[in-house]
Amino acid sequence: MNANRFRQIWSTKKNFFSTNKLRPAQTASQAEADVDILSKQDAQVSQISSGITVASVENYSPITRISAVVKAGSRYETPQNTGIVHLLRHCAVLSTKNHTAFALTRNLEMMGAKLNVTSTRDNLIYNLKCSRDNIDDALAILADVVSNPTFKPWEVEEASHMLPTDLALHQSRPESVLFEALHKAAFRGGLANSLYSETFMIGKHNSEMLHNFVHSHFTPSKTAVVGLGISHEDLEKSVGGLVHLHGGSPDSDGASKFAPGEIRIEADLPLVYTAVVAEGASAAKRKMHEFFGVLQNILAGNHIDDVQNIQLLVKLLKDPTKTLFWLYLLNEYQVSGLNVNYSDTGLFGAYIVGQPQDMKSLVKAVVTQMKEVTKNITDSAVENAKHKLKAKLLLEADTSDGAIAAMALDASMHGKVRDDKELERAINELKLADIKAIAGKVMKAKPAMASLGRLHHTPHVDELL
Repeated sequence: MNANRFRQIWSTKKNFFSTNKLRPAQTASQAEADVDILSKQDAQVSQISSGITVASVENYSPITRISAVVKAGSRYETPQNTGIVHLLRHCAVLSTKNHTAFALTRNLEMMGAKLNVTSTRDNLIYNLKCSRDNIDDALAILADVVSNPTFKPWEVEEASHMLPTDLALHQSRPESVLFEALHKAAFRGGLANSLYSETFMIGKHNSEMLHNFVHSHFTPSKTAVVGLGISHEDLEKSVGGLVHLHGGSPDSDGASKFAPGEIRIEADLPLVYTAVVAEGASAAKRKMHEFFGVLQNILAGNHIDDVQNIQLLVKLLKDPTKTLFWLYLLNEYQVSGLNVNYSDTGLFGAYIVGQPQDMKSLVKAVVTQMKEVTKNITDSAVENAKHKLKAKLLLEADTSDGAIAAMALDASMHGKVRDDKELERAINELKLADIKAIAGKVMKAKPAMASLGRLHHTPHVDELL
């Protein structure tokens, strides 16, 4: 760069950063006053003429998120089609009546949109993310995928080839294997069904089975569409004009009941994974759901590094020189709470990981500690737990993914969406006496248990009663 050119650039920079170029404070204030401030919008919920529930929050984000929630999770599978929801997760971008699989993928990529499908035992959830400018075209694709799948035999066969990979990943994660075993041990009925297809069913699902399942469960009364970053009028109009679902008679109502049992899976693993649970709260019963959330935080607040707790746990170990406190410091064990909620019931208890030789003392110590804590719940413990629960829920709702997940659950389960103030008020109204009563009932109940690993020193469930 020659000297004259450098001086020219430097002179330009000095003029750009000159204080003479800065606006006076009064002028800046006037400019800010001319800007329209976008006010916060509350959630809006309605049921359109077809019977589909529509919920939305306009947050003015440049990215719009839409979720179509269908009550068609794995709990609704039958013995004849078990694993079909697992396959449906891979059929999100297969051909529809209006698009080929290639066209769906190409159009989504050209818009910079993302479409994926997740499932729980209760729901099958279609998630769409796109820019606000492309929402009309992206919603048309989402509606076509949900309303008009064709399930061409050759495409279904190709999609089924993905299931063994999913199963291999599932089997490589001990936590995932334990969680599936826990549901089989705890429930009778639909909630005992796995999120994954059985190996013997891979390749046996066909187009007719998929069509029958979709026709039976993809009905307006079982569907909710929620949006974040879109006006309610636009979402209502799009769903009403594009999503066409017809009623059907389901093969399974997904009914389940808590029926505690035990499953033990011997495996050559360096650690043992165990879960001990009682029946928890239904997500449909909001107050009970919140009671169990507070109780979970009370138990989580009683860490083992408390002096009194250490003394209690030491007494429960055969070797007093190897306390749980030192095992914890050496990362030789982990204990965390479980609080899982479904539409009609739930699971509440503890998830425990430890060395095979320590599991008998460890599991018994954890169960005893939980019983001791729930016998002596104080007002201060309840208030601390309330603050923790509110912080957790509000922080989750502060992210776009967390907000739309909470909206989807509320709209699908309750037909309305609670705002932050309503949530805080509901938690604040919970009483100590009620929490004590629920805690006492849970700790007296017969638990279900699942264990995975080298189980020669892991106690059976009847030894914990």
